[in-house]
Order: sequence, then structure tokens, then C-alpha cells
Amino acid sequence: MDIPEFEDLLGRHGEDVSSWPEDRRDAALALLRTSEQARAALAEAQLLRRALSPGTVRAPDGLVDRIMQKARQSDVAPTRPATKPDKN
Repeated sequence: MDIPEFEDLLGRHGEDVSSWPEDRRDAALALLRTSEQARAALAEAQLLRRALSPGTVRAPDGLVDRIMQKARQSDVAPTRPATKPDKN
């Protein structure tokens, strides 16, 4: 396996080499043992995945209570959607 083929498989199958097609997996692992360029490509793909993975977002404590309190305090009358006049 050469670097272009490794990078192609990396792009198509992701950085988890264990999930790559079985007939290419051993060659990829052998290349990773001997090629700094292959290891760098794999590390870059792993970094990119982590950067694009959504992290856990947690609302601050009491946010729902504060929103509901503001909604109850609002003196603005609810609005109705605008209606179009009949053309008849």
C-alpha cells in the first residue's frame, strides 16, 4: 500500500483502521508501522474528527426557570398570524 491509497481509504472509511475493509486493513497497519507520512495523515484525520464532533452542551443551572419567569412576567399580548384579505 502506498500513501495515496492509504489517504484515499482514510477519506472514505475514516480514521478507525479496524473498520476498514479486511483485505486492506493489514496493509494499512503495516504502512502505519513504517511510514511517518501515514501516521501524520492518520493523526490529522483524528484531529479533524475531534474538532468537528459536537461536544456535550449543557444549559446553565436555572436557565429554564429564568426563561419561564420572564415569559410569565411579559405583558405583551400574544400576536396572531397576519391574514390575507379574501379576493372575492
